[in-house]
Parts: sequence; structure tokens; C-alpha cells
Amino acid sequence: MYSFDKYPKPAGYFTATDGVSLPYFVYGRDDAKETIFLLNGFTCNQFNIAKVIDGLADQFKIISFDYRGQGLAYREKYEKITVDAVLADIDALHRHLGNIPIHLMGYSMGCQLAVEWNHRGNHHVKSLVLLLGIYGNIFDSFLNLGIFAPLLKITVQLFPALKNLYRLAWRSAHRLPYPVRVTLGRGALLNPDLVREEELRPFLDQLADLDFEYILHMAHAIHEHSNDGQFHSIAAPCLVISGENDLFALPIHSERVHQAVASSWYFSIPRGTHNAVLENAGDIVGWIKEFFAAKQLA
Repeated sequence: MYSFDKYPKPAGYFTATDGVSLPYFVYGRDDAKETIFLLNGFTCNQFNIAKVIDGLADQFKIISFDYRGQGLAYREKYEKITVDAVLADIDALHRHLGNIPIHLMGYSMGCQLAVEWNHRGNHHVKSLVLLLGIYGNIFDSFLNLGIFAPLLKITVQLFPALKNLYRLAWRSAHRLPYPVRVTLGRGALLNPDLVREEELRPFLDQLADLDFEYILHMAHAIHEHSNDGQFHSIAAPCLVISGENDLFALPIHSERVHQAVASSWYFSIPRGTHNAVLENAGDIVGWIKEFFAAKQLA
């Protein structure tokens, strides 16, 4: 069982529409004029975004939260796991904060949520920053292979009969010795040469305690959802960043957003993986600050 002793302490809890309390986190300067609302990725927690947050904390207030099934909320469950359900929690936190103007930043799945939330006509969005984003139908191109979408469908269908086996396999894989896990992920999802063990391991270790049922059904939800036809709704200044070697969120997806959004900024991280928010945080923070300064957003 993972210990949360070193996990960031929530600034508070907000109440979702069904009455569940979820933790949110506030970083950076309390007196900052600008607030970044950071939507994290699938299966992620506060550790994987820590270095980007640290790099922005001298200039901004940054607010994030743990989705149900992730981070401190890993025991919370939905009756139905959908993208709409996550968006309802985003709405609830934004109301809790007083419906303040925000700079909406997403990482991975958080980009998919950010584009959808913006598309629903939210006039509080002052800018969008999209980091290593997925935008729906992601398993059609995962690892540049076409096998994962049908495999996901089969796994969902077989889950009721094989759920105990699936859960055991997930936990066993994520409790392998740290060097083995890193070796298995090298190249495809991360570059351990660019991040220290004490930075990466807290993120990896907590994955073992996540509920595989949540993981499977959320994976299915984000795959079935699509942002196609929504990019024209992005009227605020927009920064898009991809990783050259990202085999989860292939650069072509970020390039598609950049091409669809007039006057958007685009950067590609040389040899960047999907874990670039830890491995290349300095580059990402530098580009974000450059973007904000050029657009006079901060």
C-alpha cells in the first residue's frame, strides 16, 4: 500500500454535484494577478506535474485537483465513468473558486478536458496551454500501432468475468522493482536519463494502488470521446507543446490543434517523451513564460 506521508497537502476540498468531496491544491503566489487552472493527465497525481508547477510558482497561482480514482481520491468512484462526469467535477471546483478568470492548462488527458470545457462556452478562459495532449480516440494511434483500440474493447467486454485477474496483473506489474519498471517504460513513455529517481518514483509507485476498473473504464471513456469540431471554439491565446518522441500523445495530434487554431503558438520538445512534464520541465516552463510575456497575459 502506497504511503501518502509525502504527498502534497490539499488546500481544501470541494463538493461535487453528487456530494462527494474531492481534494484541490493551491501552489505559487497568493498575491499573483493571474491564476492557472491545471488539469492533470490520466492515471496521474500531483507528483508528475510538480516540476512544472515549481517553475511557474514564482509568477502565478496554480490550482489543480485529483480526479476521482487518482491521487488522494483514488478510492472515490463514479457510478458511471464518463468524460462528462469529470467535466462536472471541473465545473464544481471552478464554482467553488468563485468562477474566477483562469488560464486553462492541460496535460495529456487534461488537454482533452480543457478543449471540451472551453468549447462549452466558458468565457472565464483567458488562455489555453496544452501540454502533450490527447484529444480523443487516443488508442487508435497509441505506440503508433493499431492494435490497442480493439484490445481495449475486448478487455472492457471481458472485465466482468476476469476482473480479479486484471486487478492482480495491474498491481503486480506496478510493484515490480523500480529499475524493471523504468526499463519497460524507457523510450515508449519515458526517458529516465532526464529525471532523478526521487522525482519519478513517487509518481510511479502510487500507480499500483489505483483501481483497475476505474483505469479501464476511464481509458474507454477518453478513447470514445473526441474533440473533433471543437478547436474552432478556442478564441483565447493558445500554446501547444508536443514531445518529438511521445508515443502516447503522438506529435501529429498537437500539430492538428495548432493548425486548427489561428495564431496559436507551437513548440516541439526534441526527443521529448510523454513524461516530458518531469523530464523537460525547464523547457516547458520557459516556453510558457515566453508565451505569457509575448501575449501580455501576466
